[in-house]
Amino acid sequence: MAEGFEFDLDYITERIIGITFRQSCTEQMYQHNLRSITQMLQSKHADRYMVINLSEHSDDLSRMNHRVVDLGWPEQHTPSLHQLCSVCKNMDNWLRAHSENVLLLHCKGSKDKVGVVISSYIQLSNVSTRYVQVFGRLLTRQIRMNSSPLFIHGINIHPIPDFHPTVCQLFIRVYQDTQTVFTSGVHQVAVGQTDKVCFVLKPPQMLKGDFMIACYHKNDSMRTHETVFRVQFHTGALCGDRLSLHKEDLDHANKDPRFPEDGVVEVLFSETADSESSLASDCGHWRNSSAVVIENDSLDSLQAQWDFTENLTAAVLQTIMSSKPDLPVTIVQSQCYCRACFP
Repeated sequence: MAEGFEFDLDYITERIIGITFRQSCTEQMYQHNLRSITQMLQSKHADRYMVINLSEHSDDLSRMNHRVVDLGWPEQHTPSLHQLCSVCKNMDNWLRAHSENVLLLHCKGSKDKVGVVISSYIQLSNVSTRYVQVFGRLLTRQIRMNSSPLFIHGINIHPIPDFHPTVCQLFIRVYQDTQTVFTSGVHQVAVGQTDKVCFVLKPPQMLKGDFMIACYHKNDSMRTHETVFRVQFHTGALCGDRLSLHKEDLDHANKDPRFPEDGVVEVLFSETADSESSLASDCGHWRNSSAVVIENDSLDSLQAQWDFTENLTAAVLQTIMSSKPDLPVTIVQSQCYCRACFP
């Protein structure tokens, strides 16, 4: 951290916040910042937040919030397996209890503690577990990195998710890092008249590095869209020309009863942009029936993006600085991987 920075605030997800105070932070500065952050959390989340203290017991935290879980994690030591299991279960129970519940992971010193807890919670909750497993296989050299870019030609979903009783309105977005690089038209699928929907990318989308495929259902009555699934890849870890993903592999869908238990998402890709040869080998499989109507101009109302990270950081800074303008408080960075950044 640069000189003058007091804490690092990270929205790890839209409901899990990590805050790390550096070890050299004075007690007076720490208490002031803690009060300001508590006020911000109270104003944004009311009583819907819980604090998990990853450092040694702190009376300051307990006085400011009655809902504090103390891990009692001493410096230079790893937590016991029992402690780690206990804190992950506390996190899971709290987040499942209400859709608006929020967690604050608090620690002093290194951010390693937050990383250990988050990676452990990922394993428990099955959030992006497949991506973590890919990383493990790379480390153990079970797979080798592919340095070539890839082209996505098509995405198949079958059977159809149960998001509407008569017409399911699905569309796909592909993200390179955090930028949208492809948005399909809305595929209006007549429920009961077909068992699959196919999204063909013309021209094929070239990707290299980290990317994410997300599927949404357009909800006309609410003038918004609902997430059907999200799945993240790195092109270097993909091989062959086709990937089949089942419900347990898909973030969000793995816990949504509207996504069929036998549901499959297929991704067709290659190292060339020649879509004709890639799709011709099984052209019937990559073609929609007459029960699917594609509207390419119906997403205008959904295109507005809100930069969640920028607005959140500004709000936190404003809250802190308004309480004591002459205090040198700076947030180092704010990283966000929520639905606002991946709408």
